Amino acid sequence: MEMIPSYILLEALGSEFDDYTYLPAVGTHGGILLAWKSREVRITDPMFTTNALTAKVSGADPTPWWISIVYGPQDDEEKVTFLDELRHIRATCAGPWLLCGDFNLIYHDEDKNNSNLNRRHMGKFRRCINDLALKEIYLNGRRLTWTNGQDPPTLVLLDRAFCTSDWEDLIGECHLRCLAFVLSDHRPLLLDCTPSPAAHRRFRFEEFWLRQDGFHDVVTAAWNSVSNPDPLQRLWLRLQATANALKSWSARTVGSARQRMAICREVIARFDKAQEDRLLTPPERWLHQTLKVTYLGLASLERTIARQRSRLAMLKDGDANSAYFYQHSSFRRQKNRIYSVLSDGHVLSDHKDMAEAAFAHFDAMLGTDSRRDISLELQDLIATSENLQDLDAPFTEAEIWNAI
Repeated sequence: MEMIPSYILLEALGSEFDDYTYLPAVGTHGGILLAWKSREVRITDPMFTTNALTAKVSGADPTPWWISIVYGPQDDEEKVTFLDELRHIRATCAGPWLLCGDFNLIYHDEDKNNSNLNRRHMGKFRRCINDLALKEIYLNGRRLTWTNGQDPPTLVLLDRAFCTSDWEDLIGECHLRCLAFVLSDHRPLLLDCTPSPAAHRRFRFEEFWLRQDGFHDVVTAAWNSVSNPDPLQRLWLRLQATANALKSWSARTVGSARQRMAICREVIARFDKAQEDRLLTPPERWLHQTLKVTYLGLASLERTIARQRSRLAMLKDGDANSAYFYQHSSFRRQKNRIYSVLSDGHVLSDHKDMAEAAFAHFDAMLGTDSRRDISLELQDLIATSENLQDLDAPFTEAEIWNAI
C-alpha cells in the first residue's frame, strides 16, 4: 500500500492513536507504519531509508531515544545492503536506540526448524549485531515467529527486537511476547515497557555480608532472641527474626552503594573546586582522603553485589565491569518473571490473581493423598548388605587402573 489514509488507521488502531507516519510499500513488499498517542509521547525527526523508518521518541523521561522499525529484503544481495543501511542509521542516530521489526535474517541455527541455512548471511548478520553493540530482547513464550503455512511447515524466527545498553538502562525492564496471528504469516510482537508492579521482596542472603563487620553479632543476637517450646515453631521464628535483623542491619550499614558513591563523588568534586581558590584545612584534607578511600571500597562492594546477582560464576575478577553484571541480572529478571498464568481455562495476568491461583493450586496439592499408577520399590532399588566394612577399605591398585 503506497498511501495510508487516516480512516484506515482509525479502523485498525482506534481513535487514541491520533498521529502517524509511514514508509510506503513497494508492490506487495515492505511498508512500515509508526503510529503513536500524541498526548503521551512525541515523535520527531523521522528518517526514511530503503528498508527502515527511524524517529526520535520523547516522553515522560527527559532523555530522548531513537526507534528504528525495519522490513528486511528477501533478495540475498539486498540483504547485504540492508545490513550496511543499519550501520548508517546507527552512525546518524547517536544515543539510546531500539531496533525492531522483520529482519528476514537469522543468526543462530535454532532460529529455524530445519537445516536449510544460509550460513554466509548468518555470519554477516551476527557480525553486524556485534559491530552495533546490540542486545536482543528476550522473547517470552515463543521460539519462532514466522511460518510458510505448508505441511510440514517451515518455522523461522524473523521478527526480533534489539536495543543498546543505554536504552535498556533508560527504559528499565520490558517484556516482549508474541500474540496470536490470524491473517498474517508473522506472529505480531508486543513489547511492554510499563513498570512492573511492586511486589513483596523475598529475603535473599547476600554473600558479601560475610565480609562485613558486625554480621556474626547480628545473626547471634537475632537467633537467640526467640524461644519457643515447639522445636519446629522455634526454628521458623528464629529464621524469620534473623532475616528481618539482617535486612535492617544491611539497610543501616550498607544501604545503597550507588547512592553513597554519588554522594562521595559530589563532595570530592566540591573539595577539588575549593582547592583552586584556597588551601584546604587539615580536617578538610582528612575528609577528602577518607572519601576517596571510602569510594574505592564502595565501588568494590557494588561490583561484588552485581556479580552475585548476575549469577555469572564462570567469570573471574577483572573479566567484566559492574555494568555488564547489572545488565545480565536485568536479563535474568525479564526471562524469569511470570507475566501470566493459565488457571482453570482462564488466563490471569494481574499479580494478585496469579498469587491467589498459585496458592490455591499448591494448597490443594500439598498434604493430599492421591492415587498413583506408578510406585517405587525402594528395597529393589537399593541392595542391602550385611557387611559395610568394605566401604571404608582403601582403593586397590586394580580398582584405580580400572577407573583410569
